[in-house]
This record gives sequence, C-alpha cells and structure tokens, in this order.
Amino acid sequence: MANTRRRFLRLVGAAGLGGIAGCVGGDGGGGATPTATEVADEEDDHEEERPEGVSEEEFEHGPVPEPYRTALSQAEERRDPDQLARKEDVSFQEAEAAVEAGSAEPGEDCGNCAEYIPDKNGDGFGACAKVEGYVDPADWCVLWESIEEHEAEHEDDESD
Repeated sequence: MANTRRRFLRLVGAAGLGGIAGCVGGDGGGGATPTATEVADEEDDHEEERPEGVSEEEFEHGPVPEPYRTALSQAEERRDPDQLARKEDVSFQEAEAAVEAGSAEPGEDCGNCAEYIPDKNGDGFGACAKVEGYVDPADWCVLWESIEEHEAEHEDDESD
C-alpha cells in the first residue's frame, strides 16, 4: 500500500514539475511527464487503498467500524468518539514522509504508537484513541508516543 502512495506522490510531483518546466521552456530534463490519464489512474489506485465500501470522507473522518469506536489502544487508553482530533490538526501523514520532513524519527509510526488500535476486522487498517478515521499502521502524527514512554508516564502518575 505504501508503495502505491509513494508512486502516486512521485507521479503528481513529476506532473507538477513538468508543468513548471513547460512554463519556463524546455522539457524538464528530458523525462516524460505523466499524462492526465496516468495521474487519474494513480488517483484511482490511491482510492483503492481504502477498505471496500468505505468512502473517502468516512475513511478520513469516520465513523470507524463498531469494534474500534470505544476500543482500547495498545497502551490501554479507551477511544472516545466525541473527543477525537481531526487528522489535519495533528499533521497526519505517512510515517516515511514525516521522517523525510524531519517531523518524525525512523521507526516512529502508528503501528508502534501507544494510541494505536490495531486492525480488528482484517482490512489492514486500525484506529486511534486520539484521532478520527481509519489509521494505517504505516502512518504518523504529532501525537505519536512510544508505548514505553506512555507506560513510564503512567507509572510516574501512579507513584505520585
């Protein structure tokens, strides 16, 4: 799935650069620019990454399937559907992109976050105790917290 997203992003970036090169003359370095059909095909591939029958709106904002709505995260935090952050507000993105941007460290992704609720229905996506919508374990946001860090914080709280 992540390879399809990366390929899509590369094609969209190449199309944008091709358009810029066309504006300033030249062919952008001799490489072929993807056609609108190729970019549209990539967008379709991107959409296929959602579970079958799930709209883009539902995928991004929920609701998530019932087994996730009030489930416990990997660090035993209960998900409250009324207290979730929007993905846009927490810099939600692919973990690889966050690492490349300097926002995350290698190895930090939703799959090893304290707030993550792993896949319960076999569609490859989970949820988050703090963020709305479906969550791919290869994603990341600014709320990322290691399970160990979370457990240490709660041990400190209990000893106070």
